[in-house]
Amino acid sequence: MDIKIKRGQVTIFIILAIIIVVAIIGAIFFMGGKQVDTPADVNPNQIVGKCVRDVVEKSVWKMLANGGQRFPSQKIMYQGSEYNYLCYQADFYQGCYNIHPMLESLIENEIREDTKAEVQDCFNSMREDFESRGFDVSGESANYSINLLPGIVEINLKKKISLVHGGSSQNFENFDTKILSPIYELVRVARDVVNSESQYCHFEYNGYMLLYPNYKIKRIDYRDSKIYSLIDRRSGMEFRFAVRSCAFAPGI
Repeated sequence: MDIKIKRGQVTIFIILAIIIVVAIIGAIFFMGGKQVDTPADVNPNQIVGKCVRDVVEKSVWKMLANGGQRFPSQKIMYQGSEYNYLCYQADFYQGCYNIHPMLESLIENEIREDTKAEVQDCFNSMREDFESRGFDVSGESANYSINLLPGIVEINLKKKISLVHGGSSQNFENFDTKILSPIYELVRVARDVVNSESQYCHFEYNGYMLLYPNYKIKRIDYRDSKIYSLIDRRSGMEFRFAVRSCAFAPGI
């Protein structure tokens, strides 16, 4: 009888010990087991990169619609829309002058100027996000530029960022990224149009489309100008601009 009682007591003690161990493990898990981000666990490139790509992509669409400039410098209105002149001649019977011979560089600078404030906002949002998680965030001014390349827009973005948390820190500097876009190729086609219009007062767009079937070219003769739309068939993106070349004198 005594042996059975002792065995029962041992069993009770074992069960109590298991319960206590489980309770201790549970307390550790719920009270102290919460994972805390450290600089080694996070990467601000993910936040900044997506934000910057969205900002630049929106600006690229604006440049395509505005003939390569934020605010068209010399324009004509057609059906409620502004068309930026890329080649212009005020006199009659004369070929136009290429207003923007460095169109690619112009667009690169225009995209940068159009987006630099919003790019800084991307870093500000990243800072707020990490500070809300207990990080100390410090940074230097950004070095930011845009390159139009075949098939892509290259975003060159350097900015030193330091994240400090719990006695450890990590530094970040390279925030380069890119977006897919046919704007480089559309600018090349626009250059061919302008060169032909300035030299011959005409661009044979039907023959051009036979040679380069990836592009659809539409031209509308309006008053003394020509309204051009260059469309990349694969993406549907459209570059719009105007030309005034070899216009006829009124009444002739």
